[in-house]
Amino acid sequence: MEEILSVEGVNKHFAKVKALNNIQFSLNRGEIHALVGHNGAGKSTFVKVLTGAYTPDAGVIKLENKEVSFRGIQDSIDKGIGIVTQEGSLIPSFNAIENIFLGQEESKIGLINRRKLVKKAKHLMETLGIDLDLNKEVKDLNPAQRKLIEVLKILNIHPKILILDEPTAALSENERNKLFSVMRKLKNDGITIIFITHYLDEVFEMSDRITVLRNGTHAGTRITSQSSNDEIIKLMIDKDHHSEYPEKTHGLGEVLFEAKSVSDGQKLTDVTISVKRGEIVGIFGTVGSGRTELAECIFGARDRKSGKVFIEGKEIKNRKSVPKSIENGLVLIPDDRLKKSLILDEPVKRNISLPFLGEMSLFSWVQVKKEEKISQMMVNDLNIKTPSIHEKVKNLSGGNKQKVSFGKWIVSEDKKPKVFIFDEPTEGVDVGARAEMYKIMVDLAKQGAGIILISSDISEIKGLSDRIYIMKEGSIVDEIQLDEVTNERLIQSSLGV
Repeated sequence: MEEILSVEGVNKHFAKVKALNNIQFSLNRGEIHALVGHNGAGKSTFVKVLTGAYTPDAGVIKLENKEVSFRGIQDSIDKGIGIVTQEGSLIPSFNAIENIFLGQEESKIGLINRRKLVKKAKHLMETLGIDLDLNKEVKDLNPAQRKLIEVLKILNIHPKILILDEPTAALSENERNKLFSVMRKLKNDGITIIFITHYLDEVFEMSDRITVLRNGTHAGTRITSQSSNDEIIKLMIDKDHHSEYPEKTHGLGEVLFEAKSVSDGQKLTDVTISVKRGEIVGIFGTVGSGRTELAECIFGARDRKSGKVFIEGKEIKNRKSVPKSIENGLVLIPDDRLKKSLILDEPVKRNISLPFLGEMSLFSWVQVKKEEKISQMMVNDLNIKTPSIHEKVKNLSGGNKQKVSFGKWIVSEDKKPKVFIFDEPTEGVDVGARAEMYKIMVDLAKQGAGIILISSDISEIKGLSDRIYIMKEGSIVDEIQLDEVTNERLIQSSLGV
């Protein structure tokens, strides 16, 4: 078959983290090529390189046998590469026509020829065998209709390569089948598709070839008809790194924390979990499985429509109250530390002391010396690398930012939290800082705290957890005891195979 795209030796670093390492990849014209790999495998970074959002540090990209480099997203589009992202790029208050042709409107003497745009949109729909109400605002359409509008928007720029990033994540089975029908028509019309999905049944139903990324490397490419679920899962699995993880020698106590039948009316359905005193409980699942939503729902940062939360047998009425959670000893170290956990323009000392300023104040005035003493102790204890406690947090490395977000919850002398929720605590952090964070979590457990660890890293979830819950589509689908954990079971449960 004719090769339309080839990638040779592409590397991409972020500080000390190697996100892509010597990536090899090729596309044949008119094929559907599945790109798979567990969370953190490098799929998103690789796609951003192909779409011009990131510039690779090294390597060669050839499009139709000509070496190319993309000066940005628009340059990638101009060269024939379009993407439908998982998050979407539509404007909710615009209708289908306005979204499809946004930035591509045809006008004469400053007036948009709407009749011509409607005709073009209908022609695109007829080509794909779909029918949409072009006058409805996007916010009033269902997820499948919005996804099809995204596809029409990209097709209007006549792409040679179409990237579909988790396109079925929010679709029902009927909606998914409709999208698959559209994909087959596009393939028959000669458009090449990179299909990114966590669902292996979709991979084997739709793709011609499969490329697996693992820890930023090319783990292998297989012809779909000559491969199997087991083979692809084995390619996705990495070796364990047990030496990174502190030894856990303490025993577990009584049940400390329970969340019973938690639902948010949107993503989560009837989730029940428990944590014993001194236990690290892992929560594992693919992107979109509901892990972060569960953390926020338990913590009170997301509205809980039903279900109850208990600490030491006492119900915590924190349905939508973060202060109530903190008051009762439940804290969350969120997945996005830059947006949800830290005040970047404030100094280290203020970020560390912020949740417990009341303890450091007298008559509403912060006792600066006490704040500085406690903050400096925490910087020393956690080995936070900073010129001083007066340094703005935005100037620290990723790992040290994360240590600050840890430290602010354990600085209190009077109100030590009882339950810690860590959501992707080591994402974007180098190996040395990760090991230090693991020690912090294990030490907290040794002191009798309960730990909920949400992680996409298989080695991390296995290396730290005493017990693991698996989430898929907003529900718990498996619970694995430490002596039952295998990489295969983790992936198979999270993918539903």
